Amino acid sequence: MKKILLIGSTGYVGKKLKLRLSSKYSLICPNRKNLFDIKKKANLEKYFNEDIDYVINLSGQRNTKKNEMINVIEIGNNNILKIAQKIKKKVTLIFVSTSLVYGYSKKSLNEKSKTNPLNSYEKIKLKMEKKYIKSNKNYLILRFCNIYGGGDKRSIISLILRSIRKNKNFYFDNINTYKNFIHITDVVNIIDGLIEKKIKNKILNIGNQNILFSKLSNFLSKLINNSTKFYNKNLSLRETCSQKIDNKIIKNIMQDYKFKSLQNYFKDEIKN
Repeated sequence: MKKILLIGSTGYVGKKLKLRLSSKYSLICPNRKNLFDIKKKANLEKYFNEDIDYVINLSGQRNTKKNEMINVIEIGNNNILKIAQKIKKKVTLIFVSTSLVYGYSKKSLNEKSKTNPLNSYEKIKLKMEKKYIKSNKNYLILRFCNIYGGGDKRSIISLILRSIRKNKNFYFDNINTYKNFIHITDVVNIIDGLIEKKIKNKILNIGNQNILFSKLSNFLSKLINNSTKFYNKNLSLRETCSQKIDNKIIKNIMQDYKFKSLQNYFKDEIKN
């Protein structure tokens, strides 16, 4: 049975992934209760050894304070890479990045598209991507798009639903913005599928639907029967980091897997 070190198992994606993988693999899930801190190399070495087949690092996401988040991403991933270099086994290191590394673009963005990160979060993610690629270990770099569902309270999808349920107006930063959305269940199933299929040494866009906010607002206006209206703040598309993400590679890897529809998600949530 494969042994997986899952870092960040108490977070939004981590909780779901832990449930998914625990019945198939031997999981090691250090957390704060174990006094675990990925920034401390000696702390990480307690869990990362020759027995480990995969390291999945979900730490350092955007719900952390900015300075702490940057430190967790840079120091934490450097620690993983340093320890991995000492291990003879070809451990597969899964690094969670973001589609924001591409920056704003009008073009459809695939894994070979030019990167142009705008802010510190995506800049440090890209910096660490390059380090994983240069390492002599197996790696997977997963560029997450906008994840929704499964109890999330921070995504724009959750905020829209909250406005609808409270009969409050919702303001899009710019209704001409494109964003790619993927349900949390699909994300978890993809990671499981990548491990099962032994995929390695790839950068992969992890997304599903490219949604134009103006079309989404029209769809929702027809769907709901309350006083919620949708408005446009008209911020620049560069500021909203409008982007269309190409997901052909991951959908080819997942073959006949049926991804969840954002429109159906809204229908189900509003009905309930």
